[in-house]
Amino acid sequence: MHLIASTIIGFFISPINWIILLTILSFYLKSVKVKKICRLTALGLFLVFSNIWLLTAYAKFWQPAPRDVSKDSSYSCGILLGGFASPDENEKGYFNGSSDRFIQTVKLYKLGKIKHIFINGGNGKINVKNFNEGEWVKGELNAMGIPDTAILYEDKSANTTENAINSKKILDSAKLAPPYLLITSAFHVPRASLLFNKAGVNTVAFPCSYGAGRENYRASGILPQPEVLIRWDFYIKETVGYLIYKIKG
Repeated sequence: MHLIASTIIGFFISPINWIILLTILSFYLKSVKVKKICRLTALGLFLVFSNIWLLTAYAKFWQPAPRDVSKDSSYSCGILLGGFASPDENEKGYFNGSSDRFIQTVKLYKLGKIKHIFINGGNGKINVKNFNEGEWVKGELNAMGIPDTAILYEDKSANTTENAINSKKILDSAKLAPPYLLITSAFHVPRASLLFNKAGVNTVAFPCSYGAGRENYRASGILPQPEVLIRWDFYIKETVGYLIYKIKG
């Protein structure tokens, strides 16, 4: 039920869906004035949310800057949040566009900055039965020469809230000393940090997989770029989720 609700909410907080719905409405409404308002609003939304300058500015405001751990002492554990692996049509795993999380985690381990890797990821997809991200990622870490003794994982969570709650239990049981390095996509850091803190897990954020916020402001950025519309989805979803949990306290 939670996954269905999340999917519905995701649909209605997407700028591209706002534009589509307003455009469709403009063809079916009888009032000429309202038709015009719908079309102008759709155009305005397109111009705003397809502007890379605005996305870059918001991303810089929303997400933390990259963390330099070169001067940090090592952490007992790096918590690797899932979402960077997906199943194909045969439900076999592969790395998706967020796989920088995996790359940075392996790098941190190889550099001695984290002593253990805690994989967070079950199966959060409604229509997938035989793919478990946590188990698949564990196999990939083994293939990179990282032993089972350095790996923890939980595969029962379907969302970040459950990740945080289940992580608390496992970390306490493993008796690994906090703080832990929380490794996830930059846009996800504010909400993930809030939820882990709420669950009593002391973390230090390690943002990666930057989808926006590190570009230079170029003159060409003033022109609409349709692909930017989709990138806004991540930031709006995370902002709404953050505010909801912040208000709940």
